[in-house]
Amino acid sequence: MKYSDILNNPHFNNLGAIIRVPFQSPEWRRGHSGVPFWNLNKAFVDATPIDGPWNTADVISSFTTLITSISTADPHLTYTEDDINWFVAMLDSEEHKAVVKMFQAWYSAPDTMLTPAEVAAATGTAESTWRNKAAAGHIPGAEKKGKQWLLPRSILRSQGIDV
Repeated sequence: MKYSDILNNPHFNNLGAIIRVPFQSPEWRRGHSGVPFWNLNKAFVDATPIDGPWNTADVISSFTTLITSISTADPHLTYTEDDINWFVAMLDSEEHKAVVKMFQAWYSAPDTMLTPAEVAAATGTAESTWRNKAAAGHIPGAEKKGKQWLLPRSILRSQGIDV
């Protein structure tokens, strides 16, 4: 399997977007102060052991605890049973450590931020639609810089929006 196959996989994109938001967005953390962020960080580290013993059941348990905590705090960040089944299948494959390393790189790398105008142009929709969704909190990780909303590409892609 190629790295590009993993990066373009919709399950990887959805799970990666769920993880990325709390780690990249101070606004999200402030808005979800009841979520024990450092416990989420510990769960992610526990879920992705690179060195030392690898126990697939422990990795699955830690990872599902992590994404469940995030999606419980923010219902806009949801995953499917198919996402989890894909993750489990990857952990049972020879590429399991590559997938784990890619999740670590994904959550720690800055996201590409798009303006509502860019999203509107890419989707053939109205710019106001994207500003309103961001303002209503329907796009986790969206940030307002001055008068301009910036929308995270990974979240939009995880929601099936081709940008």
